[in-house]
Amino acid sequence: MDIKFTPVSSVGEFGLIDRFKSFALRFPNSNVVTSIGDDAAVLKVTEGRLAVVTTDVLVQNVHFDTSYTSMKHLGRKAAAVNLSDIAAMSALPTAAFVSLGIHSNLSVEMVEEFYDALTSEFGRFGCTVAGGDTSASPIGFFAGITVAGEVEPDRLPTRGGARPGDIVCVTGDLGRSHAGLRVLQREKSRYVEAGQPADFSPDFEGYDSALQKHLMPEPRVKLSREITDKIKLHSMIDVSDGLVSDMLHVCKASGVSASLDEEFIPLDPITRRTAQEFKEDPLTYALYGGEDYELLFTMAENDFQKLYSLEGYIRPIGRIDEGEPNVTVKRMNGTTETYRDFPSYQHFAKRNKL
Repeated sequence: MDIKFTPVSSVGEFGLIDRFKSFALRFPNSNVVTSIGDDAAVLKVTEGRLAVVTTDVLVQNVHFDTSYTSMKHLGRKAAAVNLSDIAAMSALPTAAFVSLGIHSNLSVEMVEEFYDALTSEFGRFGCTVAGGDTSASPIGFFAGITVAGEVEPDRLPTRGGARPGDIVCVTGDLGRSHAGLRVLQREKSRYVEAGQPADFSPDFEGYDSALQKHLMPEPRVKLSREITDKIKLHSMIDVSDGLVSDMLHVCKASGVSASLDEEFIPLDPITRRTAQEFKEDPLTYALYGGEDYELLFTMAENDFQKLYSLEGYIRPIGRIDEGEPNVTVKRMNGTTETYRDFPSYQHFAKRNKL
């Protein structure tokens, strides 16, 4: 099959922006008054709501590897990671602003594939791409994304509201994204070791859910709103850096400690199987792996029964206590691991413990 490669230079910056505008206009939002085409976007804030704004940057060879991440997957994930931050505030996304650095080895078709997936993912949640910027990049592809949303003041959770006696809960399961990453890294190594043959066939059979979790995470915007429809949360954060680091963010912001129990931390069977294949502890995938984009939150213990209708999506995994900010993990073998510093981004290295 012939793959069309149109150099970005052949359409120029403004031609590329016109193409971006056509993608963005497919998903209008009534709170976006003006979008791509003016010097600045104009947003209408709904009366009685607070504006919520988040921003994130994805850089090639730091946040993603194009050898196993397609532009389509990258576009969807770039939107999802920002939507996950909006979900962590129980907000509704309104408008996104996307700035791209484009290397000359990318074609118009590749950039369009990214932008199509990006705007479609935002559009799924009623969010319009309302502006941004483009630039040539000498170091690879990067995307800087800002998302604006809205939330009612009485349902806004922050990192700083956890209280002693709260229970700690998490949505979904943890560690599956890292399991998918480990499989992708393994197959890349096999491809390189084989001399990068054109007929190389990666072995992804049986790993679909782990690969999907890593390449196309599902932002919990809808579930976040369902939770705060039922109860008042004391604190919330999305799990992007791994359970320990994100729990520590809450503890440090709230001036409390947390005790988590390995027995209750949800691990999918594919996460356990993948870790065993690599001769690694599956719990470390959840504790340090990151990029699960689930919700981690605390609330009064008496409120948990109000979430029974969401059973299967939410699990209690620990408790908030008084004391110096730290996170203690009780292992099923009877030992405990206590963390007062954020685990290194070099996953599975020796952790800082008390």
